[in-house]
Amino acid sequence: MSSRPTKNQGPPPTVPTRDKSLVQRFMAVAKTLQFAWFTGHAVVLISSILYLFKMSECYYRLVYLGVIESFGIIIYQQFFTRNEPLQTQDAAATKASVKSRIAGLLKSEDVLYLVLAIFWLATPRFSLSLIPFFAFAVFHVLIYVEKVIFPKVFLLSSKDSSKILSFIDRFVVQYNDLCMHWVGTAELLIFILVLFRAILCFQRSWIMLVVYAVFIKLRYENSKYMKAAFAQWRVRMDGIISHPSVPPYVKRAYNAVKMSLVHLSEFRLSGTPQATKKQN
Repeated sequence: MSSRPTKNQGPPPTVPTRDKSLVQRFMAVAKTLQFAWFTGHAVVLISSILYLFKMSECYYRLVYLGVIESFGIIIYQQFFTRNEPLQTQDAAATKASVKSRIAGLLKSEDVLYLVLAIFWLATPRFSLSLIPFFAFAVFHVLIYVEKVIFPKVFLLSSKDSSKILSFIDRFVVQYNDLCMHWVGTAELLIFILVLFRAILCFQRSWIMLVVYAVFIKLRYENSKYMKAAFAQWRVRMDGIISHPSVPPYVKRAYNAVKMSLVHLSEFRLSGTPQATKKQN
């Protein structure tokens, strides 16, 4: 799952937290960049739910504006607030630093999802594309409410004494990894639908197919959840194709496609994998 801001951009408190009113505590939290990140995910969550009931173009576009805002904040913090200067006396070191940042951008799932959100915003509506962003928003909103809103605004800090905090903590721990597996499966399903749309020549469908294929390739290279989704689909398809009733020419075509995908997986768009990289 996408990371969240770790820097609190608001001013440090000048008086003890408990001496402030509820409004003062909320305003102190609302002044942080972290709260702006949370607001973006809240917009995604609320707009997605409203879109489910009303199917309004406005809510659909609003979801992606929220995604762009929240993921944009993460990328700004990760790649544009470093103190490390690019200009050094050593030209080789400067070049290496630039290459390192570019490689980091290619491997960052936050950058990947930001680019995808901009693409979905600029293309005809495709409702199923909202699923991964809705899933991310649910967990990011819950985590922020648990870690920031309740402790800093409502002064609830103990999971043992607060049933709400205890419930949120158990929900996130129990379903976070499972949700990421669902997201990987949903993204593969979306790719299949995008492929069929391209075959049927929907508006801008071939552009969608190319862009989303690159997205899936980069996700496969850097996400253990996407790799698990591919493996799960492969096992199921192998079982279906191996059935005696499946014609031999279908089996040959399936094996040819499978081997092509295996060879394609050996070519990396995002460079050499990092041994210590935490996959999301």
